Amino acid sequence: MNTPGSRLRVAPTSALVLSYVKDLYTEGLSGKYMQYIDFSAVQDLAVAMNNISAHFGAIIRLRKRMVRYLIKQFINRYPRQQVCIIAAGLDPLALTLSEDYPQLLNGIFEVDQAWMDEKISIYAQLSSHLPLPVSIQTDITNTIQLKRQLRDAGYNAAQPTIIIFEGIIHYITEEQFRDIMQCFTTRNGRNTVIMDYGLIPEEISNPMHRSMAIEVGELAERALNVKFHRYSRKKILNTLELLNAEVYNIYDMQAVEYIMHGRNRDYYQPGDGMLEMAAFHL
Repeated sequence: MNTPGSRLRVAPTSALVLSYVKDLYTEGLSGKYMQYIDFSAVQDLAVAMNNISAHFGAIIRLRKRMVRYLIKQFINRYPRQQVCIIAAGLDPLALTLSEDYPQLLNGIFEVDQAWMDEKISIYAQLSSHLPLPVSIQTDITNTIQLKRQLRDAGYNAAQPTIIIFEGIIHYITEEQFRDIMQCFTTRNGRNTVIMDYGLIPEEISNPMHRSMAIEVGELAERALNVKFHRYSRKKILNTLELLNAEVYNIYDMQAVEYIMHGRNRDYYQPGDGMLEMAAFHL
């Protein structure tokens, strides 16, 4: 297969995450898509992260795989559903879903405030006509605009939807998170949200993982010029209660690793790892 002559140099946050999960996207349209991405902008940062601990990349891969696992658990909840990927970045998850569940999905919408036009351009080169996904460039924290653009793109708020909220709560405030979630709240909890959140150091039980989380977080904040928001499990549960969400489950990395591999090699105790994942109905 020919490599595109001009690769897309992506934003550091998008490229850093994608650089750790390239092996998850090797087949089908998503495999072809990955050939268009240039990871050179974050090579030095990825090396610096790995010098602190190889666990960072492992956690990102576990998170990505767990998202896929949870989608598989919820995809048959209704005969047909929509998927909305918030802050999708340049991740090709939407392409994978369009190929894996063509009969079960009647809409895939990926939203972000940058890189959507570039993503659409890659899609056009992959196939002359891709009915799914639909890529929308908008500020996800401007919820009035977000709802309007989703509607205009064909999103049907009356239809059940799986909302992917992966790797984004770290960058926004709790109030912004609640506002975005309220865009998808329903009377009968027909929507499902899959998300992750970074733990406050006090809740990371393993001292080695706690130290790594602090050091990796500080390095990433400096390199990406951002400030990460971290949460306790209690804080997340309180926030979900305010949203009247029905919590399906909370997964620490011990649980995620066991579900994905059938054993625990790196995370033996509850609270191990720097993040947790949650699934809930809205």
